[in-house]
Amino acid sequence: MSTETAAAQIPVCRVAIVGAQRQRVARVAAIIHADESLASVDTLAISGSSSVDPSSSRLQELPSGVPPQVTIEYIPCVATFDSYEDEKGESIRYLAKLEYRGPNGTLVNGKSLAPFFDHQNESDDDDNNDEVQNPFPGIAGVAIGCGVDTDDDFAKVKTFLDALSSSCISEATDVDVSMIIECIQPNTEFSSMKEENDSFRDMSDEKKREAVKNRTIGPGKMAIFAFEVAEKAVQQRWGKELLSDNKPETDTTQDVTQNDADEAAPELVEIEEAAPHFIDPEKTRYACKRCRSVLFSTDDLEDPPHAQSLHNFGRRGQTSGQGMCQNLFIADPLPWMHGCNEMEGKLHCPKCQTKVGHYSWTGAQCSCGTWVTPAILVPVSKVDEMKPASQNTIAASVPLMFAQPSNLIVQTQSSTLDL
Repeated sequence: MSTETAAAQIPVCRVAIVGAQRQRVARVAAIIHADESLASVDTLAISGSSSVDPSSSRLQELPSGVPPQVTIEYIPCVATFDSYEDEKGESIRYLAKLEYRGPNGTLVNGKSLAPFFDHQNESDDDDNNDEVQNPFPGIAGVAIGCGVDTDDDFAKVKTFLDALSSSCISEATDVDVSMIIECIQPNTEFSSMKEENDSFRDMSDEKKREAVKNRTIGPGKMAIFAFEVAEKAVQQRWGKELLSDNKPETDTTQDVTQNDADEAAPELVEIEEAAPHFIDPEKTRYACKRCRSVLFSTDDLEDPPHAQSLHNFGRRGQTSGQGMCQNLFIADPLPWMHGCNEMEGKLHCPKCQTKVGHYSWTGAQCSCGTWVTPAILVPVSKVDEMKPASQNTIAASVPLMFAQPSNLIVQTQSSTLDL
């Protein structure tokens, strides 16, 4: 992409501001909108260079494909928590909903976040291949605070966002554009965010205005934190290009030697990833919808399966039991999942690298409403179901007039003469 194109088409990076109270989230949004310095990120600044005017000749220092600035679109959201009693009478807290409250955070009735992750718009059509794709599909960063004070609540919000992202297509770029999800931390003089927020509440109006102006505590601090998350998202997207572009042209021999070592490293990884995993062709199998690579079978699914609608997390207006399972939960990590060594992460097809699901050792909510812990899940929309090989053979040998309904074939597969 030329410098002129990069300047003309400034990409947009979405950052969600998540809190437990609408008024507090709206206050943070108001502070951000009033400060123009929080509206965009300078790509040269994140690489350690000084800020640069987009019209300056210093744009020639930017690597090819890196824009001079990135516009930040803030997405104010409110997380609502609720609880229920389990069979032992213990209170179980859960995330009831996480909704978008408009650009200013003032909407009383929230909206779904799903549209933000749906980047299959007209710019992705074949007739528009010459257009520059958005390098930040969906929501690139999430700043959590404003009443979301505990690690447990943070984990629930993070799990929800990972599940929402996994259920949407994320193939807009060939680089790592995973969401950066962070929770604001207390200042050193406080032991928790709750203690810090209580201290801000007890301040006089004059001290509150000063704190907001200095961005040291309260909503002003949250505004700066959201901007820092945006900077991290931009750095994640183009950090390597900017760092490599600023490297000194010395020690060429050493660089070549290191490159040779780096090129040899993937061979060891490939050998380690080649651990055998037998998938029985006589069982129902599930293949990547994009490249048709077989990923797992019914032998790999949770056993016994989770109870549907156990927690009754249905949407408003639904009755218990109406939610249907739209996810497949796998019992244990498979070889192509790289061990699932992190607390949570995404699952990619080992062949085409399409995102097919995600895992979370703290659990995830199924579409039916049940909270499953731990959770290694693949949405059914990401895979194609393949019948056992023997059923395909029997079906092919049956005259066409008996091919429907298909359940007759399954019921009589042990004796084709009964057909």
